Amino acid sequence: MAAQTNYSFDTPKGVAGGKVDLAYDEVVTRQNEEADGKLKFGMAAAVGTSAGSTVKVPVEGTTKVQIEGVVLHAANTEQDMSGKVILKKDASVGIMRKGHVWGRLATGVNPTYGATAYVVTSGDDAGAFTDAADNGLDIGAKFGNASDTDNGIAVIELG
Repeated sequence: MAAQTNYSFDTPKGVAGGKVDLAYDEVVTRQNEEADGKLKFGMAAAVGTSAGSTVKVPVEGTTKVQIEGVVLHAANTEQDMSGKVILKKDASVGIMRKGHVWGRLATGVNPTYGATAYVVTSGDDAGAFTDAADNGLDIGAKFGNASDTDNGIAVIELG
């Protein structure tokens, strides 16, 4: 007979794409032009093919001015048939342009408060945040005062 020997009552510090606090923020609505599940909460979003209307995952060659902001979590997003919450193509998404948001971290990143939060523009981590200047795009964001590396998120301060 199996017995549970590990109980965890900890709640996560935040959720990718969640607002951190009540600091002033600016949020705009855009349409996801990526395939289902490619754009995710908490990742940086770049201007899509219709500037001011659509967004996509940043790619190599994306510039600072092409980053719209960070995709905000939306509690009304439906689960797919396997129970995963994904952003569907053509869905409306909130994009935080200024404020404090829980951002996705690239693999192996251990953020430091006040350090520059660069956006990864290539590979599997595209759209996630890193502390490595040689692997990312400086959009003027900083790492905030909290992180939860077990869940792959950290506070991103957008100015």
